[in-house]
Amino acid sequence: MKKSLLWLLIMVLTVSMVATFSLTGCKEEAVPAEPYEIAVLFPGTVEFFSIEQKGIDAAAEDYGVNVTYADAEWDAGKQLSQVENYVALGVDAILLCAGDSEALISAVEVCNNADIPLITFTNTVGPNPDGTYEGVVSFIGTNEVTVGNLLGEEAEQLLGDAEGKIVIIEGNPGTAPQRLRRQGFDEILAKHDNWEVVYSQAIEGWTKEGSLAMMEDFIQTGQEFNFVSCQWSTAAIAAAQALTEAGMIDDVYVASIEITNECVPFIKDGSIDMLSFYSVEDTGYLALETTIKYLNGEEVPEFVEVIPEIVSIDNIDTITPEM
Repeated sequence: MKKSLLWLLIMVLTVSMVATFSLTGCKEEAVPAEPYEIAVLFPGTVEFFSIEQKGIDAAAEDYGVNVTYADAEWDAGKQLSQVENYVALGVDAILLCAGDSEALISAVEVCNNADIPLITFTNTVGPNPDGTYEGVVSFIGTNEVTVGNLLGEEAEQLLGDAEGKIVIIEGNPGTAPQRLRRQGFDEILAKHDNWEVVYSQAIEGWTKEGSLAMMEDFIQTGQEFNFVSCQWSTAAIAAAQALTEAGMIDDVYVASIEITNECVPFIKDGSIDMLSFYSVEDTGYLALETTIKYLNGEEVPEFVEVIPEIVSIDNIDTITPEM
């Protein structure tokens, strides 16, 4: 009888102690998990990527993760080596903006073999314009063929039924945006028997200086043209400047995608006729956010699409450029 009472007393005391620890918070505190380590690989240095990095930094702060950046200086081989280095370091995920969509396919196998998630953004890996590729978790960005279609739609709006003799200033050769934007433009071109591309050139490093030199040299040939289609905004500025200096700006349409603060006066004075806009900073944020969601076990889409809108004199006052 005494033993039974003793055991009853021990049980009561034990339950009481457990309840006390639970109510007073005296139990051992959970050790917080280490923050994710995420490597972000850019293909080179342009203002566009510096704006995108702002969005990535904001997401890193909001979600409490660590981000390390690498710049491949427009060298696809160097970028692949950077992927291999970060895999060896054992990062939690790699967020890749590919310098060359074909050359960086090898990065997929490297990451998959190490069981490290590979997420791509802005520039795709592989041939698909929506960035989907087996072994790539998700692509965040625009469909570059759709962007090329947009360039063609700008030409349709500006040329109407008129004959088009078109010059195209393309971006860094071999990059997904350069190839796929041209593909998208050519899809619209094929619908117009009275359009002709009289000259095109891809510019190393997406530079304004290269675009200006190309445009000045082409003007000197004396060949007839009435439309310049540019794959990025500073190329449009360069084209407008060259045409203005040559006294031809009133006779030639200039259209592009993307918009910077520098473009605004060119739109307002009519020397650039059309551009496009989407939030580059928001795209960077979305890219890192998607990566974190995946690491947290959430399901994410294979393609997170960003859709640009056309900007002209009609709506320029409603747009706030980020660059």
